[in-house]
Amino acid sequence: MRAGYPLHPSRELERLRADFPDHLICELHDGAGRPVFTATLLHRRCPCPPDLVTAPSPAALRRALE
Repeated sequence: MRAGYPLHPSRELERLRADFPDHLICELHDGAGRPVFTATLLHRRCPCPPDLVTAPSPAALRRALE
């Protein structure tokens, strides 16, 4: 039985997190194992639904957040 697994974000993911501190940024994988990068606001500032931004690469996520 595995107790868990270590998480080691890539340097690009760490840069995204540093550059966009108001977002929770994660790298997930779809059913085929392809990465999907996501960002959501940590603290909502309006009554609107929270945004979920998805992108196929860290560069694409950076462009979407800028």
